[in-house]
Amino acid sequence: MKPIHALAILALAVVGCSFPLLNPNREGFAPWEKLPDGSGITWVNKYTHDPGIDPLYLASFRFDDETALQLVVETFGLSPLPADTEVATFTETMPDQIDWFPLPNVTSTYVFADSNSYPGGSREYVSNLWVDSTQNLAIIERTWW
Repeated sequence: MKPIHALAILALAVVGCSFPLLNPNREGFAPWEKLPDGSGITWVNKYTHDPGIDPLYLASFRFDDETALQLVVETFGLSPLPADTEVATFTETMPDQIDWFPLPNVTSTYVFADSNSYPGGSREYVSNLWVDSTQNLAIIERTWW
């Protein structure tokens, strides 16, 4: 094999293996893997259903302040839920009862607006964030299909 071919194969392997790290959404990653503890975020509860091709991740976390909450919103590409819009969620498909979901007091909701579950969206992906700012507690959902 010529050295140039070997280098090309090696370069393709490096790029191919690192793609999830370059992908801005890091598809398939649980929220606690995409944004580990720190920077004002502490993961409290974690739930995974069907971790294969179409995972559903649900996690609760505490945030120190609005700056930490904004980090979560920006990391997952979320926007405030538009008025008169229902949250597109797959949480009703979970086979397990989760005693910490839903939040009893939701003060704000954020969604991934480019989901094809919303008008104009094009991605087969849902991410929702339910926030209780009185307790500095939130729950995030990430689902692909």
